Amino acid sequence: MPITLPALSRRQFLTAAAATGTAACLPRGLWGADAPGDPTRFALLSDTHIAADAKTAARGVTMFENLQTVVREILATQPLPAGVLINGDCAYLTGTSEDYATLLEAIQPLRENGLPVHLVMGNHDHRERFREAFGKTAREVSQLEEKHVLVIPTPHANWFVLDSLDQTNKTAGVLGSDQLKWLADALDRAADKPALVIIHHNPDHRPIISGLVDTSPLFDLLLPRRQVKVWFYGHTHTWAAGQRDEMHLVNLPPTAYVFSPVQPSGWVDARLNATGMTLELRSVDPQHARHGERVELPWRS
Repeated sequence: MPITLPALSRRQFLTAAAATGTAACLPRGLWGADAPGDPTRFALLSDTHIAADAKTAARGVTMFENLQTVVREILATQPLPAGVLINGDCAYLTGTSEDYATLLEAIQPLRENGLPVHLVMGNHDHRERFREAFGKTAREVSQLEEKHVLVIPTPHANWFVLDSLDQTNKTAGVLGSDQLKWLADALDRAADKPALVIIHHNPDHRPIISGLVDTSPLFDLLLPRRQVKVWFYGHTHTWAAGQRDEMHLVNLPPTAYVFSPVQPSGWVDARLNATGMTLELRSVDPQHARHGERVELPWRS
């Protein structure tokens, strides 16, 4: 269920800030961007796992602090990206209303600086509580009743944001036949532009699946459509890139904690061009061996 939190205009931000008395304390550069960011640049996050209590820690990491670090770094980039995508598991475990309230607090500076934030549901999120938490400020765009989908057009490619949440706090994810049909139709209508697919769950062909249950049907749909260039996913808390039939498979790193101590946490600075994409890993720990690592993704023909 992707939901877009639109950027706050300077007037909206100053109105809200005046009510809390915070506007006078902020430098002018944080009052909200009047101009859009670079349409070829996106900040990609995954697995933020924000808990109600901002001090909550797991696996030696305070998740709220990690996200704050990432938000500050995104806002320090020049030029700013066109938007931010958070690829699921926005909440810590069960997607409580309080989790989402704390998440909204953490990402508010992005919106105040003119950046829309697109949020995707993962297996630790909860649809109804998410809707309740963001309903008054979120802009939902979906043609499906149960699964919510989103297309983000850019000059060089279209993002197809999908919903793989099946059951909250259960590991595996499912797209379902209705969403697969919608995706096939949407891709066919936009066959003249490269397509980037982003889903929380990872490809998984094992007998006991903890990733995407309908991995095989999705590959059957994506691989023949040569305009599909990348499948981005999270869920495994791993930073990795591979290919299948020249279609790129990119595992986004977690913004929160890692499962393996050799893996980085952080975000990915994604830059599009006419013939491909450059990804740069931005680790929360700038001393990590893979911090600043770049991956070039040339488009398959």
